[in-house]
Amino acid sequence: MKKINKTLLSNITILYVEDEEMISEEVSFHFKKYVKNFYVANNGEEGLKLFKELNPDILITDIQMPKMNGLEMIKKIGPTLVPIIITTAYSDIEYFLKAIELKICKFVIKPINLMNLMFDIQDCISNSYFKDKLLEKENLLKIVDENVLISITNKNGEIIDVSNAFCEFTQYDKDDLIGKNHRILKYENTSNSFYENMWNVIMSGKRFTGEIKNRKKDGTLFWANLSITPVFEEGEITNYIAIRNDITNKKKLEQLIIEDDLTKLFNRRHFNEVLNQEIRRAKREDYAISLVSIDIDHFKRYNDTYGHPMGDKVLTKIGEVLKNNTSRSSDFAFRIGGEEFCLIFSKLENKESLAHVQHIINEIRELKIEHKNSENSDFITISAGIIIQKGFDLSDDETLYKYSDLALYEAKKKGRNQLVLSKFSSNS
Repeated sequence: MKKINKTLLSNITILYVEDEEMISEEVSFHFKKYVKNFYVANNGEEGLKLFKELNPDILITDIQMPKMNGLEMIKKIGPTLVPIIITTAYSDIEYFLKAIELKICKFVIKPINLMNLMFDIQDCISNSYFKDKLLEKENLLKIVDENVLISITNKNGEIIDVSNAFCEFTQYDKDDLIGKNHRILKYENTSNSFYENMWNVIMSGKRFTGEIKNRKKDGTLFWANLSITPVFEEGEITNYIAIRNDITNKKKLEQLIIEDDLTKLFNRRHFNEVLNQEIRRAKREDYAISLVSIDIDHFKRYNDTYGHPMGDKVLTKIGEVLKNNTSRSSDFAFRIGGEEFCLIFSKLENKESLAHVQHIINEIRELKIEHKNSENSDFITISAGIIIQKGFDLSDDETLYKYSDLALYEAKKKGRNQLVLSKFSSNS
């Protein structure tokens, strides 16, 4: 298990900014056992003043506060080498979007796990610029071993040493790792091109950085910032040193921003971003893009008849079908709101696109989810409108969405449970 480093904690100054008195008292009581210089501010204005007076080694702040919120305070502090930990709740998503533009060391989800926060502080400190002035070399090496996820390989990628922190985090013993390579952590869906690029970079003698998804010994997935540095002797690469920084919570929050909570498809916010991105790419490379608007037929009647919990199950099942049928890297499925969904896919001819969407319509009908008050079937069905345009015909996201929506309207007028191709589609 990770250990509390009393030497490190007793030599640092922490400024904690939190407006909720019960939370700040609980955190203060816990930390003052280890941190002599632990200061509390009740809002952003107090925090800004104390920051200038104390010049702390680390800043911990809530986002939502009266007078001045945490983000405003950080902006007024300006560029700083001081690590910053933000405490947040799932309801703070809008604030989080702004926070990702700032250099935040860690995001801690409320309610705060005090021991995890202690370890987060140690991680930030041990990776920060001032570790040399606080600690003697032997203590520093010990702290790095206990807190930094380090692995060292030979030039062939075989692991020759790992830190204790790496073992504790990945749940592997040193004996499990030494002599193996990092494939032991590999997440099966990571593309081969990621590893090809990584090896091309480090074998050329350059440092590689990137985000990677791995598995622990028990199968748990985690995200990490990965940095691999080649080590040279007499001009030849002899080893590689890899450092990982756990960013799993950050990635989960990012996922919350773009994901529909019920169906786990992408949400409306991400739809706007992706559609613009895919239109720009299709224009640049002059290929076809397909946008599909989908509605569940007579869904209000379904909810009135079977209840909203059953309606949610329908939305989830349809979401699964859409996700299973958008498996390429250029395929995207979204829940836009209510019973409305959208699909985006690229580089298919009109005939292929129409066949693909018709297959989805058929698959949903074949779920045979009873809908006795539907006018066009005894089961749940969907209607769909599709617009297919090549790069040189594309204008903007609003126009493309309008065309797919008009085609969906036509499908409903014609009796639902069918697909209509927009008359504004390009010829293929």
